[in-house]
Amino acid sequence: MYYYEIYVENNQGIYTYKSEEKYEIGQWCIVNFINKDKMGLIVAIVNENQIQFDISKVKKIKDVAPVLSIPSDIMQLIRWIKNYYISDYYSVIKAVYPGALKLNYSQKAIYQKEFSENDETLEMEKIEEMKKFNEYMKKRQEVTVATLKKNFSSEIVEKALNEKVISIEKKVILNSKISKREKEKSEIVEKEIILNDEQQKAVDTIKNSENQIFLLKGITGSGKTEIYINLIKEALKQGFGSIFLVPEISLTVQMIQRLEEEFHNEVAILHSKLTDKEKREEWTFIRNGEKKIVIGARSAIFAPVQNLKYIIVDEEHENTYKQENNPRYHVKNVAIKRAFLQNENLKKDEKLEKNSKLKENSELGENAYFKEAEIVKSEKIKVILGSATPSFETYYQAQQGDIELIELTKRYKNAKLPKFEIVDLNETTENFSEELLDRISQTLQKNEQVILILNRKAFSNLLKCKDCGNIPTCPNCSISLNYYKYDNRLKCHYCGYEKRFDNTCDECGGHKMRQIGAGTEKIEEELATAFPSARIVRVDSESIKTKQNYEKAYNNFKNHKYDIMLGTQIIAKGLHFSNVTLVGVINADIILNFPDFRASEKTFQLLTQASGRAGRGEKDGEVIIQTFNGENDVIKKTIESDYEGYYKNEMIMRKMLNYPPFGRIVILVISATEENLVMEKAKILREEITRNVNATMNLTSNDFISDAFKSPIYKINGRYRYQIFFKFERENILKIKKIIKKCVGKFREREKKVRVTIDVDPVNMM
Repeated sequence: MYYYEIYVENNQGIYTYKSEEKYEIGQWCIVNFINKDKMGLIVAIVNENQIQFDISKVKKIKDVAPVLSIPSDIMQLIRWIKNYYISDYYSVIKAVYPGALKLNYSQKAIYQKEFSENDETLEMEKIEEMKKFNEYMKKRQEVTVATLKKNFSSEIVEKALNEKVISIEKKVILNSKISKREKEKSEIVEKEIILNDEQQKAVDTIKNSENQIFLLKGITGSGKTEIYINLIKEALKQGFGSIFLVPEISLTVQMIQRLEEEFHNEVAILHSKLTDKEKREEWTFIRNGEKKIVIGARSAIFAPVQNLKYIIVDEEHENTYKQENNPRYHVKNVAIKRAFLQNENLKKDEKLEKNSKLKENSELGENAYFKEAEIVKSEKIKVILGSATPSFETYYQAQQGDIELIELTKRYKNAKLPKFEIVDLNETTENFSEELLDRISQTLQKNEQVILILNRKAFSNLLKCKDCGNIPTCPNCSISLNYYKYDNRLKCHYCGYEKRFDNTCDECGGHKMRQIGAGTEKIEEELATAFPSARIVRVDSESIKTKQNYEKAYNNFKNHKYDIMLGTQIIAKGLHFSNVTLVGVINADIILNFPDFRASEKTFQLLTQASGRAGRGEKDGEVIIQTFNGENDVIKKTIESDYEGYYKNEMIMRKMLNYPPFGRIVILVISATEENLVMEKAKILREEITRNVNATMNLTSNDFISDAFKSPIYKINGRYRYQIFFKFERENILKIKKIIKKCVGKFREREKKVRVTIDVDPVNMM
């Protein structure tokens, strides 16, 4: 008898089942759970002596489910994510496997024999129906009971069953069917990619190096994509697959077009905007080896690519690679761990194969091992992290030698870096300076295109009553409501609450509501007034809601159906438009004032990435940055293109304060619908963790546990929030995580009204 730990669909616990059959970890099966058949996933095989309850009560697995198994390397990854990010199987499997599986049954009628039509007690009408029934079932042999009942009376169907004309077979069906796909022969397009010396050196280094993790640090427009495609193409010719990750769905549009141009039907697409059925279809094609190249956002890292060779994380510095919900994994860490796990498995397989061959060839003598080692080869997975502005943690790892650094210092096809101009917003009360308006006008006159960036959507970010000073806030969240002019509504960007705006103050009843702060909607209106003949497209999460919207906006701008693209940070990265010669940053200071130790780093990245959209073709580019803080070091280092200088300055501060990459951070967020309750329970949880830490660990001066304090955004979606902040030496992080897991687990068992979320290595301090 074999015993298994099984995840049961839509249940958070892990349950023990048994079977006389040997199953593999990662197989889906059917189990009885609380008197109902459900889908189960085998997550572990256990010994009989490991079971800590009455073994006679262990239920049997009913059957194997007709679903493709999750590969063993991804099951290893699931376990690692669960432990590293202090999560649970329920959350991790939901993140990894595409869409929810739901078990259903279909009743099929199987034809056994003819009806006897010689029943004189029946009316002629029923006898005729029996004849038709015989003909119908002879022809089909097998149909669903539901289909039978549509075509014949219930009386006849029941009679057929009683007289054993048909038998009923119960078959498992799933909530979504996978459509059949005719596999066409995929031909790699032999379109020559001409690489410059730097690019060719980068390709050769990645292919030939013994290292498995690389940082491709290339200035904006240096042609990192050409390197990626070169590597993917060569790997595909050899039968290997690749995963290409992008931080935003908007960027998949451009990359999908490029990859499909090169690889046709070998490309699979995975991102959050697909339906569950679409996700599962793509997953199935990948799992079966029908598609070898996967492109997508965060979740694509779990794609079951056969013979995986490359994992490419483009724009690796982007915060969107960190999952905001449980499990709060980071794609970069998962990619590296996946490569490590699979490479370790290859070593084990290689060793087994070598040992096997040694036995077969023992007559070769003492040099047999070395001869066999030359024969038995395996391909390591390599991870390529690409960015013009790598996260400081990644760059630090490269400086320490943990990641191999490859640098590109020249733009592709010798395009020039753009010229910069800083404009002081203190000199104007308007959103547009005269300098920026003049440059836009000149650019349009030359029939060239403009990209304008403001990292704030809506018309204005808040309203304020001139009579009493009241600011409309969300009833569910402790933040101001944003005003949208196009539908005259106030909206919350956190919980989705909205209401109509009638220019009336809720406090005093006055009608003098002042609009404060400009968003992309307002800027679009001002642009249309200043340049009435210009064709403008606005790209933000409010105006662009679907993949099709992104695709249309991208293609129309690429084909010069628009003159100006205005948007939030989603248009500041990765996009390539050869006719864009002017980039304007409306307000560079928006991120700088966030309560986050990475605020200045994020500002530097955004400004550098935004400026990189200009002058990517044969024409020279120009960047105008509007700011209230022109003397800020971030702004200065951006216009000097001095990543190294800014990195060194920032590292001095971080080392002094023991922030990442020198120390490690964990944040607990405790929330409840009752304000006093969350305050009380957060303090209790903090005391419990601190007591356990003091009892089991020797703390250093750099180790720190904060008091329980109000979150920067105190209330979200009706829940009041407190935080506990942990900052520890790297060597102590495993110990503190174990203590947190233990204490939070006990806390959750007894405090049902309070939620606790754990964020390991957070990128958002809010």
